[in-house]
Amino acid sequence: MLRSMDKAQTDRMSEAPATPQEERAARHLRMLARAAEIHMEIMEATRTEAVEAPQPGVDYGQRIAVITKSLRLTLLLEDKFANHRDERRKAAAKRESAQEDWHDLRVKLAMLAAAYEVSEDDEEVDRRVAEVCERVERPEVAELIAASRPEVAVAALCRR
Repeated sequence: MLRSMDKAQTDRMSEAPATPQEERAARHLRMLARAAEIHMEIMEATRTEAVEAPQPGVDYGQRIAVITKSLRLTLLLEDKFANHRDERRKAAAKRESAQEDWHDLRVKLAMLAAAYEVSEDDEEVDRRVAEVCERVERPEVAELIAASRPEVAVAALCRR
């Protein structure tokens, strides 16, 4: 079975600029795909020779077995590279998501701390906390938080 990079793999690769490590991994995958194609060409040539013009004393079964083993190892290595690359991308996406979550949390905690500081009693704290929680869920405020550094977002929200 001959495998190469499918359209979905190349589309995902073009979404964001590739790092040097990703470029190297993509190059290795292309090389392994080409090596698999060469294996298949050799196997086909061996089959053609065995059927159309067999050479005396040549063990075509042994030749095919050696090529098949080499092809299998090439395909396993190709799978390993592809899976490793996917795992790295998932880990990077997870880190980025965690960073965004931390950013939102910092702003929300600062807003709650500010509400607590300016409140005179527990009732006012409760009222202001409820107001802050409702406000930070608004789409325009969520957009402001996402687009600004935490300290800038807190200052802008406190002025409001």
